[in-house]
Amino acid sequence: MKTLAFTFPRLRVQGIALLGVLMALEFVIARFTVGTSFLKISFTFIVIGLIAKWFGPLWGVPVAFVMDFLTNFMAGQPYIFPFALIALFNAFIFGVSYYNREKLSWQRLIITLFLQLLISNVIMNTLLLSLYGFIPIHSFSEALSSPIVWTRIIKNAIMWPIEVVISYVFLNNGSLESLRKRIF
Repeated sequence: MKTLAFTFPRLRVQGIALLGVLMALEFVIARFTVGTSFLKISFTFIVIGLIAKWFGPLWGVPVAFVMDFLTNFMAGQPYIFPFALIALFNAFIFGVSYYNREKLSWQRLIITLFLQLLISNVIMNTLLLSLYGFIPIHSFSEALSSPIVWTRIIKNAIMWPIEVVISYVFLNNGSLESLRKRIF
């Protein structure tokens, strides 16, 4: 069993360049979402997964913070720091689960993505949206009867198996793994 060492992995020039390319790729992918402003579907989880797998949580968390800030800044949206905590949590949970694993099992992806979708998307994001008045919910009973909350739950339940399959295909890709071995 592999243990997770909480030290910053050393980065060579190729690693820094790859991290920059992945950050740029995440920025571009974040601009292409499907759906309305309320119910967006994005594929940035692929890039976040690659950063987590190759660079771990200690590089992934600061990168997530920078990307969250830049994405909001470039979109002209107000920067609300508590929403950055969601990005940091996602980077941390992916980093702990994926870091330094050549092959990610179905079980690992199913559990990790379930926890990420449940905790960050359904609980944390909905709570912050209600606290900042984007969703009119003032109590737990209102949340359970709110069609907005149920729409978010259904969206994440639908996206869960889709994200698992896409993550399995991309994060276990042989070409990407050979690229990682050449760089690290």
